[in-house]
Amino acid sequence: MVIGTYNNQSIIALPTNPAPRQIELGMNDANALSVSPFTGSTQVQAWPGADYWDADIALPKLLPQDAAVWSAFLAECRGMLNVFYLSDPSYKQPQGNVSGVPVANGAQSPMATTLATKGWTPTTFGLLLPGDYLQIGNRLHRVLEPVNSDVNGDATIVIWPSLRDAVTDGQTIILDNPQGLFRLASNRRSLTSDYTLLTATSFKAVEAR
Repeated sequence: MVIGTYNNQSIIALPTNPAPRQIELGMNDANALSVSPFTGSTQVQAWPGADYWDADIALPKLLPQDAAVWSAFLAECRGMLNVFYLSDPSYKQPQGNVSGVPVANGAQSPMATTLATKGWTPTTFGLLLPGDYLQIGNRLHRVLEPVNSDVNGDATIVIWPSLRDAVTDGQTIILDNPQGLFRLASNRRSLTSDYTLLTATSFKAVEAR
């Protein structure tokens, strides 16, 4: 089912019943390492903004009616064309002591590894904790360091991956059930059925960029 659009591509609703049995979220950075053959010393070159999520999604054994729903979803993705929202199923709310209504503080450019925010309760510690997630726009980010607000209710959040899109002042920050946009990693997808009439399938996805 189409629930929206992104860059002229359809956003397809990910089926929720039955939910995936397992979702593995992978973190990827684009770094090149060169090693001197003479001294063993190393040099690392990092490409800012080239960090991204990927995911392996495995489903439970599906009854015929459930297999039909998931088969339709995979077909409607039309390979790598369309996109869908995906989240960490083990994470629904922050571990930190969220207080206030945080939004983006000023316009911010892609590739930044920090997010300036405002609207928190002033002088509060542990608003977010390392490992928490947040969503801004269509992007899923992980919090890397404890987040504390200053006397004005402002806070800078160290995030991974880096910002994908330009952020506008006052843009909403989603902390409950944060998600990110993904697409299938391949144009090929398949489902396997056996004599029990149960169907098995799994698929790979990458962050939509």
